[in-house]
Amino acid sequence: MSTKSLILVIIQFSSFAFFAYDGFMAKQGTPLFYIQLFAFLFSIWGVLAMRIGNFNIQPEVKNTATIVTSGPYKLVRNPMYSGIILFFGISVIVQFNYLRLFVFLVLVVVLLMKISMEEGFMERKFGDVYLEYKRSSARLIPFVY
Repeated sequence: MSTKSLILVIIQFSSFAFFAYDGFMAKQGTPLFYIQLFAFLFSIWGVLAMRIGNFNIQPEVKNTATIVTSGPYKLVRNPMYSGIILFFGISVIVQFNYLRLFVFLVLVVVLLMKISMEEGFMERKFGDVYLEYKRSSARLIPFVY
């Protein structure tokens, strides 16, 4: 793991810890709760579709990695990150303050940096196959981005 990757992973998990400590779930039964539940399940679906052996918390691609284009990866290239952003974005709405918003924005920037790095690694490893997948899929939000 490069130093840059390590720093990004530490900031990412520090943000998770902040939200876990500060409280982050919408009230059960509310529409925001169901959006958070969807976001959580979408992220888990991404992990399961990728298969644990392919999963990596750092942006560097494992030597044994394969391109996964099924399941949530048909909709977006980064379903785990999509789910994380939606989940914690709702937590900012549920209990808004500027510190929570700041931590959320830092998390989004870190995830975008990780995505950019990871996509560069994927392009180098898989070449035209990955470039074609990029052209046919959204990065984080289906049909938008």
